Amino acid sequence: MSRLLGVALAVVFAVASITKLRDRAGTRRSLSTMGLPAPRVLAIAIPVVEILTGLLLVIDPRTGGPCAVALLVAFSTLIAGRLLAGQRQGCGCFGTWSTGDLSRRDLARNTVLVAAAVIATLN
Repeated sequence: MSRLLGVALAVVFAVASITKLRDRAGTRRSLSTMGLPAPRVLAIAIPVVEILTGLLLVIDPRTGGPCAVALLVAFSTLIAGRLLAGQRQGCGCFGTWSTGDLSRRDLARNTVLVAAAVIATLN
């Protein structure tokens, strides 16, 4: 079960990474809208970290799982901060596939993904 969750999370991170890399200009805009500094650098760094996390989840879930948890908690913290500030512009978490407004659903999705990453870690 935990191995399967690791692979499923790897697919999620791969999709998120690939969609961001395919539209780097859109990714930069999303990062800028989210209030992050250096969107040009982050538009490459975040997808690279996501794809590496996905690879780690497949190779060694005990290492990739905590990386996934850290990434998802960081993303969730950013989303929660934006929501509390009344900002609703989409996060671009999945590139052009996620252009809708931010909502609690984004936090709920990440909570489920964090739980999956924790389970994947407990191999």
